[in-house]
Amino acid sequence: MYANSLIFIILFCAVSKFTIYSILFIITKILLLRGEFMEISIQQLKKLQQIELKMLEVFIKICDEEKLHYYLLGGTLLGAVRHKGFIPWDDDIDVGMPRVDYERFLLCASKYLPKEYFLQTYKTDKEYPYPFAKIRDNRTLYKERLLSKLKINHGVWIDIFPLDFCSPHTKILYLLRKIILQRTACRFVRKMNPLKAIAQVFSYIVCPSWEKSIKWQDRLIQSQKSNTTMLANFCGSWGRKENVPTEWYGEGTDLSFEHLKVKGPAKYHNWLTNVYGDYMKLPPEEKRIIKHSPLEIKL
Repeated sequence: MYANSLIFIILFCAVSKFTIYSILFIITKILLLRGEFMEISIQQLKKLQQIELKMLEVFIKICDEEKLHYYLLGGTLLGAVRHKGFIPWDDDIDVGMPRVDYERFLLCASKYLPKEYFLQTYKTDKEYPYPFAKIRDNRTLYKERLLSKLKINHGVWIDIFPLDFCSPHTKILYLLRKIILQRTACRFVRKMNPLKAIAQVFSYIVCPSWEKSIKWQDRLIQSQKSNTTMLANFCGSWGRKENVPTEWYGEGTDLSFEHLKVKGPAKYHNWLTNVYGDYMKLPPEEKRIIKHSPLEIKL
């Protein structure tokens, strides 16, 4: 089986002529061969998506009840517009909330969430390393390789990102957050390139306490004045591409996601174009892979 897999990888390289996507594919296959994460089956992926969809439904009901604004983001927004639901190979759900609504949600969520769900923040789960929230399903396990050493709830999740004000000139803010992020990452990133290793040493000087590093990140992304005309998802995957005019979010617009009626940014076309470019065009097949790398799955 190992030999067959190696032959398949070599043939794939020859056909694909070593594009950047084929390199990513090779790395994925090598990690699979080394047993560093599990390959998820189509059946598992569909079940995973249904679990996440149920959590999204509960989240939306809370937002409707409390009159909170939210918007689909990232691949979830792209899926709603291009596929009317999940991107077939997507393994998570992303939503964003303006900071005021986000903080209100954190305060009231426990009143509504069923006992099988857990609202995960750095305040509710001691070793959780991010300044944004997740809803986790306690009955499941989807342990990412990156976070596998942390003693946290590893259930299936949906991501809830705060949307904060930002100025057009956020380079210094992003640089500061990257430095502090290196201090946070020391708990779960075991191998890193020399440049990041140097940054991590510097981060120890800037922020000696691991616990404070997450709080500092949280304070930092909230530090911009509210009179700016831009909103940012500072914790998103796309960096400054997610710094967009506030009016792009507005009151939101109705979209369909599987069987649910959901909210996307009012100017979702602008948002998607800014992040993905020609977003209606499907990526090449070798790029249609799940984003996370699970070590252990129980659904």
